[in-house]
This record gives sequence, C-alpha cells and structure tokens, in this order.
Amino acid sequence: MNSKKLYIGYLVGFLLSCITSNVFSQTIRVQADRDRIFIGEQVKLTLSVEGGKAGMSWFRFPDSVNHLEIVGRSKIDTVLKGSYTNYYQTISITSFDSGRWEFPSLSLAGVSQTTTPISIDVLPVDVSQMEDYNDIKDIEEVQRQTNWLIVGIIAAITLLAIGMVYWLIIKKKKVIVPATVLKGNQSPLEWALSEINKLNAQNLQRHEAKKYYSELSNIGRTFFHMQLQEQSQQKTTDEWMINLQSLPVDNDIKTAFFQFLRLADTVKFAKYLPPETENEVSVHAIKQMLQKVSLLHSNIYSKYQPQ
Repeated sequence: MNSKKLYIGYLVGFLLSCITSNVFSQTIRVQADRDRIFIGEQVKLTLSVEGGKAGMSWFRFPDSVNHLEIVGRSKIDTVLKGSYTNYYQTISITSFDSGRWEFPSLSLAGVSQTTTPISIDVLPVDVSQMEDYNDIKDIEEVQRQTNWLIVGIIAAITLLAIGMVYWLIIKKKKVIVPATVLKGNQSPLEWALSEINKLNAQNLQRHEAKKYYSELSNIGRTFFHMQLQEQSQQKTTDEWMINLQSLPVDNDIKTAFFQFLRLADTVKFAKYLPPETENEVSVHAIKQMLQKVSLLHSNIYSKYQPQ
C-alpha cells in the first residue's frame, strides 16, 4: 500500500515538474541591430520567443509609439527544438523626430517575463562630412539703446494705421483680395513643376544655394497649400514634417522628401554649399513627392485629412 502511494506521489511530482518546465521555459527577447540613427533611417528589432508552444499568442503593439513608427514586419519564423518551438520575427522601425525615444517593453499572455525597453537616439541630417559647413551659433544678447527717432516713426505709423482702420470701418468700405488663380486648367502639380523648371533655368551659382533651396522649399509649401488646403506656409519644418507623416505615400519617397527639407534648412541657416549632384537629388525628391501627393484626391486616398 505504501509503495503504491509512493508511486502515485512520484507520478504527481513528475507531472507537476513537466507543467512547471513548460510554463517557465519560455523566454522572450527583443534585440536591436543599432541604437543610433539619422532621421528617416531604420532600426531592425528581432523579437524572439524560445521554448514556446504551438498556437501561442504573439506580441501586440501599435504602428506608432513614442515618436517611433513601424514601417515593416516580417513573417513569424519557427524553429523546432525537441518538444518546443522557437519563434522569431523582425520588425523595422524609424522616426522623423530628432531626440532619444524608447521602444517600450513587451509581454506575452501566460509569461511573467517582459522584455527590456530599447532606447534609440535619432539624430538630424549628418552634416559632419559636408564642406563649407558652419555650425548654427547661439543668439548673442545685444545691449539695447533707445533710438527716439525710430520710436517716433513707429508711433506715427501706428497712429496712421489705427486711423486707416477706423476710417475703413466707419465707411464700411470692403476691400476685395483677389484669390490666387492658376492659369487656365493648370493643376497645382503642373504649376509646381513649371516653377521648379523656371528655377533650374536660372542656372544659379553655387554661392546662391541659399536662394535656390529657399525657392524650392517655398514651391513645395505652396503646392501643399493649394493641393491639400493645409497651412504648410505657416509651419516650421518640424511641424510640417510631423503633419505630413500621415500621408499615404511610399516611405522611401517620404523619407527622401524629409531629407530634402532638412538639407534646405542646413543651407539656409548653416550656410552649407551643397554640390551640384546634391541639387539634382533634391529636385528628384521633391518632384517624386509632389507627383504622389497630387493623386490624393482619388478614392484611394479619400481617408486622408490634413491636420
């Protein structure tokens, strides 16, 4: 009788150890191939579950989290290891905002372990190897001196402006501001491409890069204002880029356009003189972006709402 009880006890203990081993043998990990990128570059994260079971649930996370965007997901690969199966998946993430962002820890149902959060540094456009590059200097404080002549002129202009506004209100005189009208049946895209061709026809010299990139950027902003009725001309570059992230445009085209905007700021504010080849790349990037956005009126992109 005692031997029978002992046998049953061993059997129960063996079954419990198998269950415990099955529950706690699962190990989950997330590894990144790098922790520092430039804006628009990608980081590959490898998600793995070792010692998993068939039919187990998989990681769930949104397409955008903490300034990081999921731009690609591979199929889940399986590798059989005895009675267990190892699962692997690779996801590609990117960011269009400079700073240090954290990919959060992940967990699976039935597994007490969680993954370690991963910090990723997102840097602006790499200008370390650029010729004629000058750092943007801090604003220097200047001692204020009162110029009474200028004060008097400003006061006179202010009083004159108030008087004119008052006169317009009293007389109820309406001022009609003509709206910008495209020539003939010209579309915003046709206008923008025409303006870019006119700009290139000027054959501006290398030292006139600031004017060239300012004009290119203004053409792009005006196009988006006409095509999508968004306030692109009043936004900073960072604000505009964030607003454009929701556009259903190929990621490579969007990234190239964002790199052009960053380069334009570098030229305007850091006095960088890009080579001719860089100008050609910028023109190609802006043309591709405008051509894709010109299709947003179709039913395919009807869900887009400018912010």
